[in-house]
Amino acid sequence: MKTILSIFAAVLAISCTQTANQIGKPVNTTDAVSVNVGLEKFKKEGRAEAVLFGKVDEVCQSEGCWFTYQTETKNITVDFGDAFTIPKNIGAKDLYAVGHFYNDTTEEKTIEVKFRAEGVKFK
Repeated sequence: MKTILSIFAAVLAISCTQTANQIGKPVNTTDAVSVNVGLEKFKKEGRAEAVLFGKVDEVCQSEGCWFTYQTETKNITVDFGDAFTIPKNIGAKDLYAVGHFYNDTTEEKTIEVKFRAEGVKFK
């Protein structure tokens, strides 16, 4: 019984460290750049790691397994590599994401820049 209570206390302590507006890896918002700035930096320097800030456009309505950020030219898809999902009702909300850019080859054999988030924080 003592072991069960110890395990319960540990789980409770860990779950209390998560905030309601944070999912996945902690996001340091002081390092955030706009999606447009992060995308330009990736295209120029090839630097993949970033903390992005922007407005959500679309969200996967099936499972919440991806969303798109609005950009000046073309929206960018953000996925989570099956690490977590996000609420489906966050369209048009501001969101921080920590992760990295990568090039993905589409079915049409074109290259599309995407962002793999390891953590997100809702503003």
